[in-house]
Amino acid sequence: MNTVPTKAPAPTRDVDVRGFVYALEPVRQRQQWRMDKLMASLARAQQALAETEARMAEVQAMHDEQASKAGQALVQRMDPGAHRAALGFLTHLRDQWRELDAKRKEQLAERDRLRKECMALQLRLDGMTQHKEDALTQYADEVRQRNSNEQDRDWLARSAAARGRNLEPSQ
Repeated sequence: MNTVPTKAPAPTRDVDVRGFVYALEPVRQRQQWRMDKLMASLARAQQALAETEARMAEVQAMHDEQASKAGQALVQRMDPGAHRAALGFLTHLRDQWRELDAKRKEQLAERDRLRKECMALQLRLDGMTQHKEDALTQYADEVRQRNSNEQDRDWLARSAAARGRNLEPSQ
């Protein structure tokens, strides 16, 4: 799970935000889990693509080596049966390479699809993160306003009490 603790934005540092509850947190969490699954799928697709490309390079190297040997063998000894077998093997290697190339193209398409999905989901997650930060800032503003109103009421009560004490002895 990819949970990165976010620092409270500067506008909320002076406020106790322990009472803040983000209503969309379950949705954000599900999106994050989905993102984690997509990233794992993308990693597997990348690994499969790398393995296919490595196998293609092996087949190509084997093909080049066998083509060179077949060419040299034809010049050195004129054995049509061995040459036909070598050409058959080269054809087999070319067919195998074409199959791997088709598989690689499918894997590239799958990888690109997963990348696009990851980018789209990351944009949604970024939007939700921004929304959460905005909601937290709004909550902090409301708490500040409540605290300010409470301090005003407290000050008014204390000043009224002080005025009342100052007026009582003179009467």
